[in-house]
Amino acid sequence: MGGNKRYPRPKPPDLLKRHCWVLGDNHGRRGPWVGLILEWQKINSEDWVARVIYVRDLKRGEAVEEWLMAGMLRPAASSTFERVADEAHYIDTSGL
Repeated sequence: MGGNKRYPRPKPPDLLKRHCWVLGDNHGRRGPWVGLILEWQKINSEDWVARVIYVRDLKRGEAVEEWLMAGMLRPAASSTFERVADEAHYIDTSGL
């Protein structure tokens, strides 16, 4: 009984954090993209996946929703999102 000290189990993701950076998708495209975690699911005794929605192409407004492994996500700090939101005010969307 007890934990395996040589191969410890990874900690589960913080289930309360919803804003994230998507580092890449399931098709090999590399981010980062700003995302929102909709739900978590444990797929076996150690691994987690998240259903995430994110915008991969701002000009085309391409929103993507897919299940991603937890390792493809990073939590986003509040200050980062505030900065991105401030910069978003300067994006010219008139041609979209």
